[in-house]
Amino acid sequence: MRTCVSHQTALAYLLRMPNLRDADARPSRASAIPASVPSAAGAKALLEALEPNLVDGADVLDVLVSTNSGRHQAKGLRAHLCTTKLPAGSFILVDAMGIEFYLCAPELVFLQMANEVELDHLIYVGFALCSSFRLDEYAPGGCALREWSDAPLTSVARIRSYLERVPAGTKGRGAALRALEHVRDGARSPYEIGLAMVIGMPLRLGGYALGETVMNPKVKVYDGVDVRGQVRWVTRIPDILVSARDSNGVLRRVGVDYDAKLTHGAPDRVARDLDRRNLLAPNEDFRHITLGTQQVNNYVAFRREMDRIRRALGQRKKPRLVGDPDSERNRRLEADTLARQFDLWDRVLGGSRYQL
Repeated sequence: MRTCVSHQTALAYLLRMPNLRDADARPSRASAIPASVPSAAGAKALLEALEPNLVDGADVLDVLVSTNSGRHQAKGLRAHLCTTKLPAGSFILVDAMGIEFYLCAPELVFLQMANEVELDHLIYVGFALCSSFRLDEYAPGGCALREWSDAPLTSVARIRSYLERVPAGTKGRGAALRALEHVRDGARSPYEIGLAMVIGMPLRLGGYALGETVMNPKVKVYDGVDVRGQVRWVTRIPDILVSARDSNGVLRRVGVDYDAKLTHGAPDRVARDLDRRNLLAPNEDFRHITLGTQQVNNYVAFRREMDRIRRALGQRKKPRLVGDPDSERNRRLEADTLARQFDLWDRVLGGSRYQL
């Protein structure tokens, strides 16, 4: 029986390859998982075939097996037991260097990673699986846009539908559903993922809870009047659109862009992005803020930019303090919030950034 590649290996391979699913094909009905791990020679050959599209230095192959007796570990091999009856579409038949194998589908990989990583890391993985980019070390900025036939691997709706079809009580299902609440479709780079997480996630998870986030949406922007006095509108696409209601109930929006040189790479795209920045002029209910490398990598500068976004959205400072601001309770609350925010920034944008 064909080997079933899973977990970290499947995640790395999916994120570096063009979409391997045929959009017009029916979901694979394959559900039988091998009873035991492949032979040492078979595992070595498969890992070598996958290696060009894995994390640099990857020397372990993650595989699924259906029996505990067949789960024995070996050098270069990590076996994971799965006895759950999985929904249709859980596996993709793939050929790498003439070796056929089953690859766990993105929705199943998200479920598997729920048992491997912490919640914020799982959210980061979810953003990547639902993104509009694939990792490519030879592309500007280390990633290439998924365009034309290379569609996004999956979506929030598709993952949710899959998880709802997984039997209740399946290990990791609850954590996966919780994480999915914070995942958004359509990020175009890992930096966009980090910014969206920090901007939108709740304080308890280390975010700034500034508002609802949408990735790369089309936004109609006021562009003055023409010679006949008619109002003109243009459509632009900020990297992240943040929306929130101020204390008066007025909906405010902020478009956030990350430095185009690192995000979108190619010179022609840089020119288009610079033009887009200039056209995204502020008006009463819309502000535009561009974050460069210096503002993102320097935490003091980064906090200053987050405060600019907060003020543009008409949001009060968080956390909300009750009573004396200098009370021990309030000082502890602020210190805990600041610590969580720094830790999240460090893991998704800073020096300890998660590797996909």
